[in-house]
Amino acid sequence: MQMESREQFTGVIPEGRSTGELLKVLADTEDLEEALQDLAPDFQERSFAQRIQALMQERGIKTARLAEASMMSRTFVYQIVSGTRVPSRNAVLQLALLLQAGPDETQRLLRSAGRGSLYPRVRRDAILLYALRENMELMAAEDLLVRSGEQPLSREP
Repeated sequence: MQMESREQFTGVIPEGRSTGELLKVLADTEDLEEALQDLAPDFQERSFAQRIQALMQERGIKTARLAEASMMSRTFVYQIVSGTRVPSRNAVLQLALLLQAGPDETQRLLRSAGRGSLYPRVRRDAILLYALRENMELMAAEDLLVRSGEQPLSREP
């Protein structure tokens, strides 16, 4: 199996140093405080709203278009994007599919929204990870979930 670059796999251009470079700084340090100061510019403490806005900008998608394509109310999508509301796990997954976020970026979106990560030992999550990896559109992923006997994203469990 050929390893893909981070850019190809997630669709996101990495910011700052790679994870490997950051790990090397930690491995080579004798002074944690000094290492943390060195690493500070690379820490990614971005909110869900910041992450979703960055993906939208990267994809050239405006909030109005995202709201139109989603299965959520227009007002709710605007609130999510502005950071005034925190989306449910299913809403995060719907937006990730709409924005073709990829599995890694979707996991970051879920974490930043304070929602549980996708876990491949859970059947529904495994189906969603497959859909994300295959860059399925939202409706195709919903159809795949239903055909597999799982709850669709548009219906909260």
